[in-house]
Amino acid sequence: MLLTRATEIEEAKKKLLRDESEEKKIYDLCDGKSTEEIVAITGKTAGSVRGTLSTLRQKGLIKTVERDGRKVHEQRF
Repeated sequence: MLLTRATEIEEAKKKLLRDESEEKKIYDLCDGKSTEEIVAITGKTAGSVRGTLSTLRQKGLIKTVERDGRKVHEQRF
């Protein structure tokens, strides 16, 4: 059952995140990094990164949490 769920989750992520898309690149950076860190790594504007993060949150792919007094982004799956 667990393996089936993992496969379903991966298939759903592939549908929501096209390979090499900006959303996928930013999603991959959501491992506890802040918006500012993601901006620095990608070289994108802060507004562009915030917009993409918002889209990823709306799709249910990431969550933003407060850790050690700062907001960071984490993948849900």
